[in-house]
Amino acid sequence: MLRWLSLALTLAASRATFADPSLESKEPGDALDQCQGRAWVRAPDMVPGDVIAGDVKVKLIGPCANAESYALGLRYKERIFWKLRQQDAPLPKTPEVKYEHTIPANSNSDLFQVRVPGSNAPEYKYNKTEWMAYQESFENKDLWTVHEEERVAFEIKTTIVSAVGADTLPTSFTTRFGILVPNTNYPPGVDYRQGGVHHSLRETDTISGESIYEYFVEIKFSNGTTSEIPAGITAFDPVYLSTENDYPRRVNVLLTRTRMQPVPVLEAPVDNLQSNYMVEIYFPNGTQVYQNSSVNMMATVHRTGYTNRTDTPVLLCGFQGGPSPIEWLPQGLKDRSQDGSQLAQFTRALVPSKQNSPMFQSYPPFSSSPCREIKFAAIPVDLTQEGHISSTSSEPISLSVHVERNAIPNFSTYYQKFEYRTTLNLHIKPDPSEPWDKNEFQMHPWGTQSAEMDETDFDWVPWSPVTQTRRVFHQGRVNLSVIPVQQQGHLLFTPVHYLSDEAREPVFVQFSDIADLRLMSPEERDAIAPLAQTSIKVFSKGEELRLRYFTSRDMRQQPIYVGDTWVNKVLSVAAEGRDNMDHLLIVQ
Repeated sequence: MLRWLSLALTLAASRATFADPSLESKEPGDALDQCQGRAWVRAPDMVPGDVIAGDVKVKLIGPCANAESYALGLRYKERIFWKLRQQDAPLPKTPEVKYEHTIPANSNSDLFQVRVPGSNAPEYKYNKTEWMAYQESFENKDLWTVHEEERVAFEIKTTIVSAVGADTLPTSFTTRFGILVPNTNYPPGVDYRQGGVHHSLRETDTISGESIYEYFVEIKFSNGTTSEIPAGITAFDPVYLSTENDYPRRVNVLLTRTRMQPVPVLEAPVDNLQSNYMVEIYFPNGTQVYQNSSVNMMATVHRTGYTNRTDTPVLLCGFQGGPSPIEWLPQGLKDRSQDGSQLAQFTRALVPSKQNSPMFQSYPPFSSSPCREIKFAAIPVDLTQEGHISSTSSEPISLSVHVERNAIPNFSTYYQKFEYRTTLNLHIKPDPSEPWDKNEFQMHPWGTQSAEMDETDFDWVPWSPVTQTRRVFHQGRVNLSVIPVQQQGHLLFTPVHYLSDEAREPVFVQFSDIADLRLMSPEERDAIAPLAQTSIKVFSKGEELRLRYFTSRDMRQQPIYVGDTWVNKVLSVAAEGRDNMDHLLIVQ
């Protein structure tokens, strides 16, 4: 025990403390300009209360004679950006822009004509005065609130090579390391490489967020300057202790009419006489679901409306809705984020690509359909001619929704709350008297031609009257609690949340100590990890960026997920039949 107490004191003393990055000396010099390098890490995801082993490779390019030491680092940081229109200065109404292509398809008049790109082309018709007023108001920065801040939850470092006792540092080397992970739940690793969480609200406001677990190698030079080399991104797999009673078995979902748009947006009903629909859902196993599995439900559709209306529910479909921040947590954003999100770039959890291969996947049968037919009891004939309000219910419908392996587990972070949603779509054949949505008739493939036809004309065309095939859609969402795959087992106790005052941060340990550390009790290991030291930076006006960590859409320029290379290593070792103490890749 005295040995481990000594180790704990040493780790606490050597734990990296970090200040504002602006205070760190990183002035470019000749040595720094000429000394370039690459670094790669192979390591499994972090799990609360355990010790992981990893490898790091550093390769320097160019003269690095003044380099004194190399340190391996790991940090977790998260950020938020928002651009909000001041509520007392609303934008003018967006000017209408029409596209009119007046040149006939068989005309040759434009064969040698250079087309002017953008809205200045003659095909675009709009009121220039209105557009200039809108543009001037939109570009007035004094009428917007722009903010970006970043929170560093932890940053740790350990020296891996030093010039002490040696003439020069090696320019290419590989070494192993260990990380003691405290019994603290940090947020799941999210893959933002294809786009961050981004909401555009009311066509003007923008809110976006990112987070990253990043390895890096820091080179320290004799003149005091440092250079940081990225070494890959990693992930964290939070764990929870839960009981069946934590998850409801019955959920009622009120469905709302959706507009006819490429991306349906919920809106208030357009017809005060139309029926209201609610779906009562029974989950045999509750609303929790493991990654890469399916959740089963029994759904009953309830209709409340006038008996002399003939709208008829046809299909009920269940789709995986994907993760999204259902709530932005900073003060002042909660009301805005609930006000009609127009665009959301959904993200996924970081999962080793090998685990997306068939040997690790359990997809539902390809023949399965997300939709089920609805059967309602017939309304008594003596009531169909009267305007009574009646409530009827369908027969129970069995639905199943598959949750992918890379679904983000439910988690509340400092800036946002992740929760998984499944979407219910109700297909309805509307009553003939129900008003059409704006542009709904024109959006139908044969809508324009059908408008000029009577009943006898349809014997001469290969389509039916639009009113016979018309469908309207009602939509609702159900929140599910996604649980990481590796939690299928019994946990002794739930880790503390990373925002708790009792939260601790990971710490680097010697690779040779990993075996002994794993023999310790969770409480003893947790005592070694120091309490978390966090910092928050608010960016100055004019420095704010909507995206900061993942700015390239070219995957070749994106950071490597170190879990992928770790999987390759462990599978290679397993194929050779060699015993490997780095067992923490247990394929999750």
